[in-house]
Amino acid sequence: MPHPFESVEPRFLGALALRLGALVVFSTALMLFIDVPLQGDAAPWGIVSFEIAGTPHRALAILVEWQNKSALGHAKLSLIVDFVYLLIYGAFFSMLAIWVGKRLDVQVSGTRAAWAATLAAGFDVLENGVLLFEVARFSSPAPYPQLALAFAGVKFALIGASMLYSLVGGARMLRRR
Repeated sequence: MPHPFESVEPRFLGALALRLGALVVFSTALMLFIDVPLQGDAAPWGIVSFEIAGTPHRALAILVEWQNKSALGHAKLSLIVDFVYLLIYGAFFSMLAIWVGKRLDVQVSGTRAAWAATLAAGFDVLENGVLLFEVARFSSPAPYPQLALAFAGVKFALIGASMLYSLVGGARMLRRR
């Protein structure tokens, strides 16, 4: 199945990917800034610790720590901003994969890597929904932490595959010069 970004004129792909890449850098910095108050003993990696908590006990320990630090608002903000962030990184890695695939004349691989990035963003939406439910209710009953962990795992695997494709493809492009 063709990816929607395959319809972009090939001469524009690189420039669009570059601009989206700049947006990814800026939005990543913003996400890291929002995440600082969420880091602590129960959540050393901030919101990511909550994403991968995996058990009701660990997830609730994180929520309690955030409540004690008056950081629940930051958790909600982080999850809401992540809805915009996932659109940006999903578009960037999809566009980059299509561009690399076209430059290396392996469009099928590029399309697959682009769909991996798009699906990763979709799993991020599902994960955020579960996490927002937990934060809003200040509760982490089963199966919510397990669902968040599963969605996060699939997201990280898919985006990692797309990133690896673009990294290896980019290195091959540089060697061709």
